[in-house]
Amino acid sequence: MRKSYSILFIVLILSLLCSCGVSSLPSAETASPSKSPSFSPVPSPSPSVDNTGREEIFRTFLSENYQKLSDSFSGGIAGIGFIDLDLDGGMEMIVFDTGASAAMGAQFFDIANGKVECISANMDAVGKAFGGSDMSDVIVNANHFNDFRLMKDKSTGEKFFIVSSGNGAADFSYSELIRFGSKNGVLTLDSLLYKYETTDVDSGAVTGDIYKIKGKAAAGSAYESAYAAFYNNAEDLGFDAKGVLTLESDSASSKEGLIAMAVKALSLYDGGFIS
Repeated sequence: MRKSYSILFIVLILSLLCSCGVSSLPSAETASPSKSPSFSPVPSPSPSVDNTGREEIFRTFLSENYQKLSDSFSGGIAGIGFIDLDLDGGMEMIVFDTGASAAMGAQFFDIANGKVECISANMDAVGKAFGGSDMSDVIVNANHFNDFRLMKDKSTGEKFFIVSSGNGAADFSYSELIRFGSKNGVLTLDSLLYKYETTDVDSGAVTGDIYKIKGKAAAGSAYESAYAAFYNNAEDLGFDAKGVLTLESDSASSKEGLIAMAVKALSLYDGGFIS
C-alpha cells in the first residue's frame, strides 16, 4: 500500500510540473505552426464579482455625459454592449461609432479608481474626452459584438478574448489580431499580428504590404507562420457576445434612447463563460 501511495504522489508531481509550461509567440525568425503562442497572462476568472455596481456606474456615466459623448461621436453612436473582455469577472463597455469604409469603430470603457475611463478609441475625440493614463494606442474596427471571440489555449487551457480588427477600401486593406488582457485591474489590448496591403484600383494587384508580429516588423512568411500557429493552438469556445445596434430599431439620438439601448444591452450580458 505504501508503494502505491508513492507512485500516485510521483504521478501527481509530474502532472503539476507539466501544466506549468508557458509558451511564447513565435518571433519573425522562429515562427512555426507547431509552436503554441501565448501572451501576457489574464487574471484568474472571478465569477463571484457582482456587476450590479458596475452597471450603475456605466449607466450614470452615459446619462451624465450624454452631450459630451454626442459631441465626441461626430457620426453618432451605432451600438453599445457589455463584455468581460479581460475575464476578471467585471464587465467592460463597448461603444461602436458609425465607422467608415467597411467597418465600424469600437471604443472601450473600463472602470478604474471608481470611475469610467476610455481605454481604447477608434475616434480621437472620444479618447481625448474620456481617456486617462491607461489609454491604449491599439484601436479596433469591427462589425458586430460577436466579432469578439472567447478562445482557449489548447496547451495550457487558458481562456482569453481576441478580436480580428480590420478595415479597407478599394486601394487598401488591413487586418490586426488583437488580444485582450488586464494590467493593474484595467483592460489592455495587445496587437499580436498585423497585415496591411495596398492595391492598384484598376488591376486589383497588390502593390505593397506591411507585416508586424507583436508590433515589430516581420517578413510575410513569418507572419503567415505565426498566424497559422495561433489558430492551430487556440480553440474558439463558441461564445457569442451580444449588444444592441441602432440598426436594430433602437436610437442613441437622445439621452433616453441611449440609456434604453444600454439597459437592453445590460440585459443581454452573459458572464457564464467564466466558469
